Parts: sequence; C-alpha cells; structure tokens
Amino acid sequence: MNGIRRINRVWVGLVVLALTGTAAAEDLAAAAKNPPKDPEAALALGRSLRRAGLFDEGLKVLRGVAGRGKGDVAVAARYEAARTLIAASRQKDALKECAALKTPAPVKSETCVAEAHLLWKRASLALPAADRALAAASDDYDALVAKGRALRMLGQNAESDAAFKAALAKDGSRHEAPMFHAELLSGLGKGSEAIAALRKAVAAAPGEPEPLLALASALPAGAEAAELTNKALAIRSKYGAARARLGEIELELGKVAEAIAAFRAAIAVDPKVADWQAGLARALVAKNDWDEALKVSALALKLVGNHALAKLAEADAIAGKGDIDLAIEAYEKAASYSRDNPSPLVHAARACLAQNRPTTARAFADRATQSFADFAPAWEVLGDVAALAKDRATAKAAYQKALGAPRGRVDKAALKKKLAAIK
Repeated sequence: MNGIRRINRVWVGLVVLALTGTAAAEDLAAAAKNPPKDPEAALALGRSLRRAGLFDEGLKVLRGVAGRGKGDVAVAARYEAARTLIAASRQKDALKECAALKTPAPVKSETCVAEAHLLWKRASLALPAADRALAAASDDYDALVAKGRALRMLGQNAESDAAFKAALAKDGSRHEAPMFHAELLSGLGKGSEAIAALRKAVAAAPGEPEPLLALASALPAGAEAAELTNKALAIRSKYGAARARLGEIELELGKVAEAIAAFRAAIAVDPKVADWQAGLARALVAKNDWDEALKVSALALKLVGNHALAKLAEADAIAGKGDIDLAIEAYEKAASYSRDNPSPLVHAARACLAQNRPTTARAFADRATQSFADFAPAWEVLGDVAALAKDRATAKAAYQKALGAPRGRVDKAALKKKLAAIK
C-alpha cells in the first residue's frame, strides 16, 4: 500500500510539473512507458504528453484510458486523443477518433469533427459540424469556439465575434476562446485588444505552449517576446514554430548567429515549411552569406513558388553579389507576391543606392512612401536618396516623417544624426 501511495505521489508531481511547464520531456516519456492505472491520472499524463509534443506517447496513453475507462473520463480521453492527432497534423486519424465519440458523446463527436477540419482551414466543413453540436447543446464551450474559428475563416466577422463572446461568457477560465478570439481581433486591426486577449489566454493556461507562442508572435521583437517563446520551448522542446519565432526575434534584434541557429533548429523539426526556410535565407543574407542564402531561398520557393520573403531574400542575395539588374527583377517579383508588404520596395531602393543607381532608387523609394506612408524605413531610404542627390528639403522632410511613422523598426538616434547633418 505504501508503494502504491508513493507511485501516486510521483504521478501527481509529474502532472503538476507538466501543468506549469517545468516537467522534463524525458521524465514524461519515461512515465508514458508505465502509465498510472487510475484513469484520471492517466488522462492528465496524456494531456501533459501532448503539451510536450510527445504525440505518439500521449496517444498510446490516452487510447489506453479510452479503451478501459468509462463515462466522462473515457470520453475526455478520446477527445484528447483526437486533439493530440490534430496537434500532430494527422487529420484523417483524428477524424477516426471523432467518429468513435459518436455514440457515447454525439456533441463532442461533432465538435471534434469541426476541430479536425479546422486543422486544414476547411471552414465550410467545420461550420456545419459545429452547428450540429450547438443544435444539441447551444452553450457548449468547445463548439462555440470551433464555430467562431470557422466563421472567422469564412470572413463572417460579426458572427465570429458573437460566438467567441458566447464561449467566454460560458467559461472565462479557459484559454481557447481568448486565444482564437485574438486572431479575429488582430485581423480587424484591433492589435491592443488582441494582445490583451492573448494575455488572458496565457494566464488561464500557463502550461500550454500555443498561447505563449501566439502572444510572442503578436508582440514586437524584444525581451518579452523572447521570454515567452523560450517558455513555450521549455514545455515543448521540438516546437518548430516557436524555434522559428525565436529566429525572427533574434534576427530583428541583430543577433544573426543566434537567428541562424534558431531557424536551423525549426527546419530540423520540419524542413517542408517554406516560412522557416525563408527565415533562414533572410538570416543568411544578414550574415552576407550570399551563396547559401540563394540556396536556401530556392528551397523555400520550391515549396511555395510565390513566397514573398523567400523572393526578397533571393533578391537581396543577388544584389549582394553585385548583379543589380537581376536583383531589381527579383525585387519587383517579391513586391508583386505581397502587395501589402513594403519591405521589397525599401530593400530595392537601398540596393540601387548601394549600386550607384540613384534614379531607380528614387523610383522605388517614392513607391514605398506613397503606398506605405506609415512605414518608417520607407521614409528613411527616401531621405537617404534625397540626401545623396543634395535635395536637402526632401531629405529633411523624409527623415522627420521617418521619426514619426508608427510602423517599422529604425534607429532613431542614427536618424537624428542624419537630420542634423543636413544644412
């Protein structure tokens, strides 16, 4: 009896550690080899394994609970197994788990189906499943969240907002509704409200890595974003998206070697994510490793032919090698791939300026400031072009606008020096 109590204390300790994000993956993996007999303890262990990214181990534990358990615990284990498969991007297998819920828990089965379809953004299939669940249980939290997500993807923003708010009213202590509501708020240009929602999500579930990463991605590059990303990685060490976000943060902060290491770690998890390959290419450009940047950007463009940031990295690398005409062509394509991104135009202006093509540089800078008047780097490069041409009035006005523009990172101290140098 004392041995059983000691083992139970061990399980409880592991679960508490996992919930706070401090359980080592090795400890959880070891626990999965001999899971507790108690169904609720095994369910908690399965959830912890999913959080840690140990999907196969978690699936085995959860299916064991579902197979031998009864009632609500068995249903919860089957539902968690489906969510584990969704997290592992195994949609077809997740749908099979959802189907197994049809008899014991039809509402959960339909909600599960909706969540599985949302993995691949198939909102037109997810919404009917969520509606079927809500027809039977109008205030089901998970079904309301799934409906809100599907409606957002379909562009029905007001209806999506209402669904999320209904879920929040049903249960304000969970993280899913505020986390996914933040996506809607961000898309509506309500960035501060989105960040507030994400902070609520993190506070509600500090042991879940997804809200931590979502908040880190919403915040500007800096100490807090890096800390949140590292917390997510402490929970799930092989979290490719978090590694990539850390790479973005390090790159923006000028820590090029660290950025390259982070992007390579993300790619080691999944080499077929074009965004991560493009991130690595950009970091290699920052290192002036033109040939390697071209190689990696080509990999990204092979995965996604119109990837704007990969094309931008290619253009920067070509410019770095000195072929400005070919680089201009690549910059134009990068701009056409993402018409709401000012970076290709700004980079093109800088490259032309560096290669003694001031007229072309001015054309790109003018396009950047006309199309993206709130982007500080666009005004700075226009100021640089004008200063070189001895157009002091334009340079002064451009630098002043760069100092006041709300978007884009610029070195304000350096800008003030440029401004002071104009006489």
